[in-house]
Amino acid sequence: MSPVIVGIGGSTSSSSVSNLLLQRCLEHATDLGAVTQAFDGAFLARLPIFAPDDAASPDALVLADAVRAADAVVIATPGYHGGMSGLIKNAIDHLEVLRSDARPYLDGRAVGIVVAASGWQACGTTLVSVRSAVHALRGWPTPLGVMVNSAVQKPDDAGRFEPLVDDALGLLARQLTDFVGWRTSARTGIVP
Repeated sequence: MSPVIVGIGGSTSSSSVSNLLLQRCLEHATDLGAVTQAFDGAFLARLPIFAPDDAASPDALVLADAVRAADAVVIATPGYHGGMSGLIKNAIDHLEVLRSDARPYLDGRAVGIVVAASGWQACGTTLVSVRSAVHALRGWPTPLGVMVNSAVQKPDDAGRFEPLVDDALGLLARQLTDFVGWRTSARTGIVP
């Protein structure tokens, strides 16, 4: 059975580096046999601001249902002022509807994190902030977090990144699919 990987990320910018990085990571995962689904910046912008006492919107329920069915998740965020974007934080907050599930929040799911920021300091602090949120939601951040300094590591005109960045996205996809295989083996006793 193919692993299901959900991507959450990006921004509303037409030249969003984090959107491109998310899509490329999911392409690598597809090449490894995963079934993927992306919720990019345009989708995330339609989510209402999370309010714990409000009923979940239809779009928030679509996102939550996709994460509920996922074996792994990729979160790609721009780094704004040393932290994740408001779009990403809001999307993560909407996962609150998963709190009563048998696998609440991100429990038992590997979570890959991709950050694009203009400067290495912002990349590092943003990566830490997303990892902290993933831990709070019981997810398993992958050992590799991909950081792209968009001030110096720009995509070309076709939206492709240098081999170093592309290889890192491929490794992240591999860690996600490997984790799903290991978890399945541990539960079933069948080695993939």
